[in-house]
Amino acid sequence: MAAAPPPSADSLAPVASPTGGDGFLLGDWQVDVSGNRLLREGEVRPLRHKAMELLALLARHAGRTVTREEIVEAVWDGNQFVAPKAINTAVWTIRQALGDDPEAPRYLETIAKKGYRLIAPVAPWGPAETSSMAAAPPLAPPSSVAARLPAANRRWMLGGVAAALALLVALGAGWWHARSGSGPRAPGASMDARPTEVHVAQPEALTQEPGVEYLGALSPDGQHLAFAWWHGRGVGALHLRRLGTPAPGATPAAPAGPAASTSALSQGLGDVMSVAWAPDGRSLVFTTLRDGSRCTLWLQALPVAPTDAQRPPPRELAACAPLATPVLAWAPTSSPRTRTVDEPVPPIVFSAEREGAGGLFAIHPDGSGLRRLTTSAPLAMADQQPSWSSDGRALVFVREDPADGTRDFYEWRAGHEVKRLSQLKLYTVHGLTHAQGAAGEGADGDLIFSSTRQDTRMLLRWERRSGRVLPLGLEGSAPSRAADGSLVYALSRTHVSIARQAFHNSPVRVIQGVASDRAPRPDPSGTWLAFVSRRTGSTELWLAASDGSNARALTALGGVVGTPAWSPKGDRLAFIGSCGPGRRIGLCLLALDGSEPRPLATDAANYGEPVWHPAREEVWVASDRGGRWQLWRFAADGSGGQGVATEREPAGGLRWAADGSGFVYRAQGERALRWRQTEGQPERSLEVTATGEELVDWQLGKDGLITLTRSDRDRWRRLDLRSGRREALGELPLGTLPERARFALAGTDAVWVEVANTHGADLMRLR
Repeated sequence: MAAAPPPSADSLAPVASPTGGDGFLLGDWQVDVSGNRLLREGEVRPLRHKAMELLALLARHAGRTVTREEIVEAVWDGNQFVAPKAINTAVWTIRQALGDDPEAPRYLETIAKKGYRLIAPVAPWGPAETSSMAAAPPLAPPSSVAARLPAANRRWMLGGVAAALALLVALGAGWWHARSGSGPRAPGASMDARPTEVHVAQPEALTQEPGVEYLGALSPDGQHLAFAWWHGRGVGALHLRRLGTPAPGATPAAPAGPAASTSALSQGLGDVMSVAWAPDGRSLVFTTLRDGSRCTLWLQALPVAPTDAQRPPPRELAACAPLATPVLAWAPTSSPRTRTVDEPVPPIVFSAEREGAGGLFAIHPDGSGLRRLTTSAPLAMADQQPSWSSDGRALVFVREDPADGTRDFYEWRAGHEVKRLSQLKLYTVHGLTHAQGAAGEGADGDLIFSSTRQDTRMLLRWERRSGRVLPLGLEGSAPSRAADGSLVYALSRTHVSIARQAFHNSPVRVIQGVASDRAPRPDPSGTWLAFVSRRTGSTELWLAASDGSNARALTALGGVVGTPAWSPKGDRLAFIGSCGPGRRIGLCLLALDGSEPRPLATDAANYGEPVWHPAREEVWVASDRGGRWQLWRFAADGSGGQGVATEREPAGGLRWAADGSGFVYRAQGERALRWRQTEGQPERSLEVTATGEELVDWQLGKDGLITLTRSDRDRWRRLDLRSGRREALGELPLGTLPERARFALAGTDAVWVEVANTHGADLMRLR
């Protein structure tokens, strides 16, 4: 298709130009163009430079459609390669800052296949002006647009779940404190152009290292940062960094490099998933995850003047739930009490499983006093992401509904029943902490949490009194509140596409969208590629031609969708997803004839990745539906499932040989794979990693087992199952593939694989 001609000068002539000064009014917002921020009633929301350029362009042409071609020329200097995705990102950023709903817009409207149009009133405003809002009459939108403006706030989709959004957020000093003042401004009431009481808070970087710093916690005195750091190889280890003693009111600066006042604490213990400080700052606790299934709670004592020689090794406290999410909190007081309970509650709380049931448990720093606090629903993940209130009397946590996989906030208090706080039904929560309430608010403060929106982890605030969710206008995950009230969080930048790679060559991107595309699975003929994407906001199943063209969504479940598996005939897909009644999660089957997915099993159990038997109408999957993890096979006609015994308990992955002669699976807590032949022969252990390597993914092909391993580089190998001989197929520099890359075979000499467009994370602090 021929490229569109550049817009003429006449086409860019504004209908009205209310933005001749340094800013303009957009509805009830003041837009400070040079300051890259939005202002309203003491609220300040930052906006990125390109997003502000786009917003200013739309304001200059308020009331008419600005085409994407015009936007490319005016904002991105005609760069047709970069602009398409960048425009989508900028539009989403503007809507996030304004609190606008694309399904029921009040500010910015999408004109299908053309461009965008501002539909809110636009009027002149400049920082030097001090007149009232009513002094400059706003420009009314066209009558057809005005008639469509909603009379009340609407709901929008947040990670596939409808969450109530308000239009208020404070990003100044003390931004999470309860708002003060006389309430909403009356129509026509004056407002200063730059409210003197607002001090804009700018996040500061605590770490800026190569690799991924994904979890951080400040010591009570603010002088040390404990953080998890993945260097691009091996596991993410716990590090301790001295930040120094800042002067009163000053912002501490991060050290210039990774060697500056930094010590590693957890070598060889596994991936660090949680960390918390003792109230006195003389010790910290953390959890590690090894081989995907073994979680351990550790305590690290810290001398007053820590050195590697003085510091004792970490001490193991207990086994924890193997979850790749924060599972740990330390009470702010050493022995919280209530009026109804005399026995102090142990201060360290963590997620664990005991006697077949998950939940939150408490333990003393010396390992004594283990006590169950909560009990999760049967077959649900253990209660997780605990956060103590500032007075140490209430514990808020995340609980999963095993029926549909959604999560909500619950609260535990000693001597009381567990109380459900929210009805958000979130599919993703990437960390939770208490906001700092106003004086006297105590345990009834709001919550700060992270959830996914269009593959971006965003920080949000849940208001306890109203039950509303407020966007903070900040990307981030794993939030934690420091003793001084500041917020520490991880700013992650990850975008994944699908590529085809011939071994010994570089990957060539074939499928990529605004949101990440993952889990590629080719059909038996190699003509089509099924994959998982968040292009529509929620995770759905998509289909594209093998050259990346004709991409279309196959599902609209609005819930959970996992890696698909093709039937041998290429006419159906099996996957784990929300296909049951009421979006109940289960094993799903989708025929490619336009029909809706139907469930093969929806029993609220946990499932691994399904695969089809190469010669029978059966779907095989690892599941704990019988009370423990084992393999199950389900007839495709829906007639039921049957357990399959193996020598080891499976960990979720299973691959059949193309001729049906056997399958390979991974056992719980083991690095090696297991080769199970169907002739009744004993299972064999397959050593597929070298010393210092971790297994990322594997597939079983006609010529043997193809593995992807990671150490100082990502390496492709082929293992001959008969001889045990390993053959090197190629390698890639670290960072080419995402941390948990998945791949599928594309013949004997190539693969479909996830590639990282961007991948990195730094720890940030917001005061």
